[in-house]
Amino acid sequence: MPATQTATFAIVPEGPFSWDAACDVVAHFSPISRHWAGSGDPLRVALLLDGTFEPVAVALRWDGDRLAGEVAGTRDIEAVSRQVARIFSLDHDGTGFAELGRRDPEFERLLAAFPGLRPVCFTSPYECAAWAILSARISMRQAAAIQDRLIAGFGTRLEVGGGEVWAFPAPERLAELTELPGLAAIKVERLRGVAAAALDGLLDARRLRALGPVDGPASLLSIAGIGPFWSSGIYLRGCGIVDEFADEPLSIAALGALHGLGDRPDPKTLARLTDAYRPYRMWATFLLRVAASRGAIPGLAGREMAIRRGAIGRPTGRPPGRHR
Repeated sequence: MPATQTATFAIVPEGPFSWDAACDVVAHFSPISRHWAGSGDPLRVALLLDGTFEPVAVALRWDGDRLAGEVAGTRDIEAVSRQVARIFSLDHDGTGFAELGRRDPEFERLLAAFPGLRPVCFTSPYECAAWAILSARISMRQAAAIQDRLIAGFGTRLEVGGGEVWAFPAPERLAELTELPGLAAIKVERLRGVAAAALDGLLDARRLRALGPVDGPASLLSIAGIGPFWSSGIYLRGCGIVDEFADEPLSIAALGALHGLGDRPDPKTLARLTDAYRPYRMWATFLLRVAASRGAIPGLAGREMAIRRGAIGRPTGRPPGRHR
């Protein structure tokens, strides 16, 4: 384990933000739920620093009107602060998000039910891409168990805020993977491909953001095992994009059900509804997905998994997204 050096930073959100809501998402989101140790502790997050893949640990606490972080593993505190801000969608002004409710009364109900909720993202596009490979065609619980074994064998143990946390394997370590219990050989090969793509700079968040919503995801399709569904997911949830609607079955079904239009609103209706959510379309997408998973959208309860798999909920005239 690298020598532990600690320093601190603080992020003051612009606009409404609920740290309790963010922690609740972490606790229930399988790819990152390992960071959750309970409400009595700080939220200890391990991440690989953008650009260098340096393993870093940060202990996060809500302190009055700001998110306070204690950092171990690096001296580049500003870089950690920027990455944490992106993970918790604190790198954008959220003052106008509530305005969406005035344009769409149905959406206002969700804003009231989940006050201050902002998207919680993957720690990096690289980790998101690795999760895409790990989780293909198995349950999220199974994928999380395999990820735990991968991290235990190839990750980095760090200490911060009075406890330990494990960082995901850096690309150099992941490239050494030859086998792992419960992981198919094809997935081992594809994880090494993700590692190579990261080392080549293909999974850099700033690069993907700069490429934009068309060229960014398209640039990831060269990575074996990453199809249209996950290339979009890596761009949106790995890079912390704010103003793109996630064109995937559950988001579309949630939006349709919210407005009494069924699981598959037609493309013109979909465009009209999502235009009302500019410039926070991805934030709106996230709120719709959380609301659907918590049973807050009538008509979707108990059907989320079937919709995610594409069995139902595809918009008319659109091909199914592929989860590869």
